[in-house]
Amino acid sequence: MQPEEQTEITRRLRTAEGHLRAVISMVEAGEPCEQVLYQLGAVRSALRIAGDRLLTCQVETCEDVIRYSTCQEERVAEIKRLSTLYQIMLKSYKYNRE
Repeated sequence: MQPEEQTEITRRLRTAEGHLRAVISMVEAGEPCEQVLYQLGAVRSALRIAGDRLLTCQVETCEDVIRYSTCQEERVAEIKRLSTLYQIMLKSYKYNRE
């Protein structure tokens, strides 16, 4: 992962952290449900974007191995790893929609 990518992902996670702290404060203060749910949506969005970026970085990182490695086992291992990461992301999205 490149430093600028790491910085962007960290920024997204800190955004989610800030929104989550706001949600906790709102619940403790007895804020209306609508406002709390709006903030929870912001947390989910920030986490989704961070996850998307992490997956994109991983794809970019292993692209050369998949395309150019002379070792078939190495290529297959990278493709399986990406598939696993993608499945994790899909499960996360499904969970967020339920």
